Amino acid sequence: MDLSRFGSAPPWSLGVEEELMLVDAQTLEPARYGFSRAFGEATERIKPELFESFVEITTSVLETAEEIEAELGALRREVAERAAEHGLAVLATGSHPTARGGVPIVPVERYERMREQLGPQLDRQLVCGLHVHVAVPDPDTCLRAFEGVVPRLPELLAASANSPYWDGAASGWRSIRSQILLEMPTGGTPPVLRSWDDWQAASRSDSTRRHWDVWPRPEYGTLEVRIMDQPTSLRRTAELAADVQRLVREAADFGGEPFDRAEYDATRDRAGREGGGPEAERQLELGPEAAVREIAALTLG
Repeated sequence: MDLSRFGSAPPWSLGVEEELMLVDAQTLEPARYGFSRAFGEATERIKPELFESFVEITTSVLETAEEIEAELGALRREVAERAAEHGLAVLATGSHPTARGGVPIVPVERYERMREQLGPQLDRQLVCGLHVHVAVPDPDTCLRAFEGVVPRLPELLAASANSPYWDGAASGWRSIRSQILLEMPTGGTPPVLRSWDDWQAASRSDSTRRHWDVWPRPEYGTLEVRIMDQPTSLRRTAELAADVQRLVREAADFGGEPFDRAEYDATRDRAGREGGGPEAERQLELGPEAAVREIAALTLG
């Protein structure tokens, strides 16, 4: 296990990943072969993400909310321009308000391997999230910050809730994504980590396919917080990334016992059901058909 990347980036600097949806520009329904048509291969900043109707954009190492908003704005516009050349548009949201049924996975080896391992349950993961990496100065600080930030994660989920619809109808949750993720073998509540041996056992030496709400990422020297729904608003993304940065920095001084995971489960469920941020409520106010049109109009700011 290589822990040498911790401290390689300025402490508390950020890397942000947004998962966006590729849709037909006319119908706004998910594009069955969107990524392969519009992009074909991954680049440093624009990458596939499991399904053909998804695309992931990733920032460089940044330090402020203003930098995040500017860089992600440029990336969203680049993705939208390239998609438009193929009759596609881009949506930023946690779940598609009107979509029913599945779309193909991107034909790359690791996704095909996941399909073999997980079977039909993989097809239900048609949800998009916001992932924030926070650079931490050393391995011990990362483990402290990991346990210290766990109790604060449900408030991030509530504030980011942006997936009230599932299979074309209201789901009863402000974040149905938070429930869909629990269907993955490593989705949702993270295990307790008292040492890097615990991390290695839980990760099985592969942190790239872990889907817990927060997880240390030694290969980047970061702590990754991935509980949040994908915001429609660029400003919301930047604000939430700044909140994550602050919470992880505060959690770095944590010295108590790990937060009870049963209590975490209950708090997480309540946050996903009730929400608390503006975006899910706005979608429910509009209804699914009007919501998808407004999301398309607002995704580029």
